[in-house]
Amino acid sequence: MSGSPSILSMAEVSEVKVQIVDAYVPEWEGTVTLKLEKMLRHLKGRRDVWLARSQSGSGTLIAKRFHPGDKQDREYNCEVSGIKQLTKRGILCPKLMFTANDKNGGLWVVTEFIGNSTELSEIVLHCTNPAVLKAATQQFVNALIMHWQLGVHQTDAHLRNFLWNGQFIYTIDVGSIHFSEGALALTKKTTILEKMLGGYLESFRCDLIQAFVESCAGQGESELLARIESPNFASRIEEQEAKNLRRIWQKSRRDCSQYMKEQHGFRMLVCQRDLEPDLIEKLKHAPDELMEMGQRLKSGNTCTVQQIEWAGRAIVVKRYNPKPIFYRIRHILHMSRAMRSWSNGIVMNQLDVPTVVPLAVVEESNCGLLERAYFLMEHFEGESISDYLNQKENDEVEFERAVSGLSRLFARLRQFRVVHGDFKAKNILINESGLRLIDTDGSRFLVNRRRFTLKFQSDFKRFLSNWPDGSRVRRILKNRLSAIFDQ
Repeated sequence: MSGSPSILSMAEVSEVKVQIVDAYVPEWEGTVTLKLEKMLRHLKGRRDVWLARSQSGSGTLIAKRFHPGDKQDREYNCEVSGIKQLTKRGILCPKLMFTANDKNGGLWVVTEFIGNSTELSEIVLHCTNPAVLKAATQQFVNALIMHWQLGVHQTDAHLRNFLWNGQFIYTIDVGSIHFSEGALALTKKTTILEKMLGGYLESFRCDLIQAFVESCAGQGESELLARIESPNFASRIEEQEAKNLRRIWQKSRRDCSQYMKEQHGFRMLVCQRDLEPDLIEKLKHAPDELMEMGQRLKSGNTCTVQQIEWAGRAIVVKRYNPKPIFYRIRHILHMSRAMRSWSNGIVMNQLDVPTVVPLAVVEESNCGLLERAYFLMEHFEGESISDYLNQKENDEVEFERAVSGLSRLFARLRQFRVVHGDFKAKNILINESGLRLIDTDGSRFLVNRRRFTLKFQSDFKRFLSNWPDGSRVRRILKNRLSAIFDQ
């Protein structure tokens, strides 16, 4: 093996020889060489999932390696038994091909690759065809109801754990599934559904609830339908959203399947795991070279901002310059502005708050004190909301689009008691695709309710101050948006 799969980067291709333990398809026996083409998921120290092919060329496979450790046997056995249980209960899942081990102590579970399929998360986030999204959502609901009626509970009901091939929903990552002998109790189903909905984007949540309303009666779930339509259902979802927010905040700074966290000497890097490999290497070894590329957007004592292009992608690099030594000593236990920008951006994107996509953060330290820090985000080509509204004051359609977008943004911030702290016009950008809230490093979530009301109203006053007293735009915004801030 050209290296342990647990430490290979996604850009590398490796071959690994495995010894088959149990074959579930006759063609597999003895020793097999797997060509690992792409890492799909990674959980540090525990398991990796690879897109693979056998050297004999028998088609594409999914190969999951469980690393040596205390949890290896349990997680490996859960995966194998879970696939068998789903198959026995008639639930669609990838077919088990074989299990194997390698010379480094890894245990492998290899299944078929579901061709022409897409993770449900990709459908929800990127599908532009309403009919396709509706069909996938309805099939997802039907699959969930079937799961619960057959005693199947996916404890990690992340949308990435379900595949859609245009007709059917396949359940994957079965190690986190719990099985029971009979159908789940009504209270259990309701609790599962509330937790799931609390973790999904608000736009998809509405579609999902509607799909449940349409499916429950026809599938003998009238009691579940009554729970969904009960007055307290929405408030319990909000409680789950708050729990999910805290979980996302903590996860954003961990090494996991979505984000990579690595320490390289005096530099610590956290980034999206699918970031371009050569850009990751640049961030590990010479991030300041990025500041010599592209176009300078801002030069200042506190931070320097550069716009660059990498692999055809427009990126903004924000370098936070070192503070005086005594300031850094006083704030040694505080999170850096760069890291707050990263974590806040991750949370806001997950909560369907329109903001730019964070790509990476790098912190440089010396003797435990922060030196320079870098924050990378996708570039959003737009103009400030004040300039846009002033220009479109007499364009009824565009003006209404912008104001409606602001209303949704502020309502979403209120729902999670988010205080931004600096609503100057240039921190809300707009173009034909919509709004983006930027400079979120000072944002705070789930602020104490009494304090939030005062701070949120202060944010609104700061926002309105972008227009002079008596201006028509300011008057319209105050009339349309005051109800959100005065609740």
